[in-house]
Amino acid sequence: MQTQQEDRLEARRILDELARAIDRRLSIEVRDVPGQGRLQITVTHGQIHGQHGQFELSLPDVLATNADATARNNLRLRLKRAADTLLFRRMPDHRVKVKPISPPGGQLGPRGNMRGGRGR
Repeated sequence: MQTQQEDRLEARRILDELARAIDRRLSIEVRDVPGQGRLQITVTHGQIHGQHGQFELSLPDVLATNADATARNNLRLRLKRAADTLLFRRMPDHRVKVKPISPPGGQLGPRGNMRGGRGR
């Protein structure tokens, strides 16, 4: 039982180090998924309030980053991807509202007449 608790604390320390290495304003919250040996990670950024990103990792995958640099980099990229989605803002669609402009010279319409007769 004590080793599981130590493993969870070590995983939290690893995730916190990686989050601080990505951005010092990045904060993570780590929760245990009961009975599955998985961790649920919630990522929030200091500039953006109300938005967060979530994903799950297995505990052995997080602990493997101590020995394997590739696994550590993959975990860092996963955290960074979650953080980048928080900071990403979609470009506004300028095509939605296009106001029609009047023709040059102040013309009213075809043949310059709005009444609809033959113009005699």
